[in-house]
Amino acid sequence: MRSNYVHFSTPQFRLLSDKQIEELHYAALQVLERIGVTIECEEAIDLLAKAGADVSNPKRVKIPPYLVEQALRTVPKTFTLYTREGEPAIVLNGVSGSHFGGMPACTGFLDPYTRQQRKCYVKDIADTARLIDALPNFEWLFAAGNLALPGPICPQVSFLQLVLNSSKPVGCSVDNMPSLREMLKVCSMVAGGEDQLRAKPFMVAMSHPATPLVLGKFAMEKSLLLAEKGIPNAPYSWLAAGATAPAAFPGMLAVGIAECLSQLVVLQLKRPGAPIIFGCLPTIMDMKTTISSLGAPETSFLAAALTEVSHYYKLPMMGMAGSIDASVIGIQAGVEVAHQVLMSALSGTDIIHDAGIVYHHRAVSPELLALTDEVISMVNAMMGGLEINSETLPLDLIDRVGPGGDYLSQGHTLKHFRKFWVPTIFDRSMLKGEGVKDCEELLNEKTRKILETYKPKPLPEDLVKELKRLERSWFDEAGLEYVYPTSE
Repeated sequence: MRSNYVHFSTPQFRLLSDKQIEELHYAALQVLERIGVTIECEEAIDLLAKAGADVSNPKRVKIPPYLVEQALRTVPKTFTLYTREGEPAIVLNGVSGSHFGGMPACTGFLDPYTRQQRKCYVKDIADTARLIDALPNFEWLFAAGNLALPGPICPQVSFLQLVLNSSKPVGCSVDNMPSLREMLKVCSMVAGGEDQLRAKPFMVAMSHPATPLVLGKFAMEKSLLLAEKGIPNAPYSWLAAGATAPAAFPGMLAVGIAECLSQLVVLQLKRPGAPIIFGCLPTIMDMKTTISSLGAPETSFLAAALTEVSHYYKLPMMGMAGSIDASVIGIQAGVEVAHQVLMSALSGTDIIHDAGIVYHHRAVSPELLALTDEVISMVNAMMGGLEINSETLPLDLIDRVGPGGDYLSQGHTLKHFRKFWVPTIFDRSMLKGEGVKDCEELLNEKTRKILETYKPKPLPEDLVKELKRLERSWFDEAGLEYVYPTSE
């Protein structure tokens, strides 16, 4: 038996020292106490006023450090997301690894059959949700509700397609409170009631501060409702260095941390124990094009740094991977996805959204989802670490084979080679004769096969009818015919 033996089960990775993390934390506390945040929600202001914050100027609400420390004590350090059927799916605790999610809904759709970008329709969302349900390395789905339907009902119609076409946990970011209430109604119907949904949430939501340092009315009202209902929520800033945040990265991180902590304080005052996911998307503004670059190396690097801050707070972190600047599936797409997934896994980012988005968040690509799934599988193999014991370090076997021998015929090889990572879309053929398909062909073929053949586990027929009646009421209230647009 070994004594005092340290075993690393995964690769070790660190960007910031403990002192650097503390410095960023204290800087964020100074931002909140000295500079303050703009708050546009009366309920949030009232909660802070009763707790002792300075709300004399709503444009500069100042939050003392003790309220932050109090909130960090009451926020849960671990909670579970469930499947649609109520089975445990994802444990979020800062140590359980990275859980990747795909995005089925966006304004545009990169059609895997034509390879052309067009509008995204309801059927595209349903098909892409089925694809994500089939891909084994995606553990949840996330939708922002952008498709060819009028704005007021677009978010809940998109969200319903996720629930109907996948058993995996679902996430959402919505633009209006009525849509959020309808989404909660859908989830309560599926779970069997509000109490059952609170006990076993299969929904996670996102609310966005308006960077820099503005807690907008809807973002706060949405977050307060989610806290009341016990639904996990990520206050999620989208920072652009040089535009909405300082161009120097430590200053940028301090702003993002302060925004997350300010919402955290309000939500813990509303309901101590409300489940919160720390979140921030730190991008750069490309000074040539003015886009917030998702594929930039700095985006992945800074998200990894924020993950370390989040884990300092013992909170799960929401990040992004598989969402790229490239507009087509090619070399740029592969490189951007690879570094995003690898940095997310190495840093231990807990829950990761938006895989499948191309062209600066303008379109969903089913092929990119299939590619990202393959990259996640590859990175998982790299994250496996080395277990050293007499079986994996077989000195007797090395002695028996000896210098100049080979291991191909050894039983040890037969036992262990099946652990090698095996690609499904990467070409490793030796001879490039006719009929040998390259990676792009294999990717397209795999994507189309799943879209054409995979059938997710259905909901009970009577429940589907109830959900469809609810959906019809959305169309009726909007004065629309109950039909999904299918073409230009």
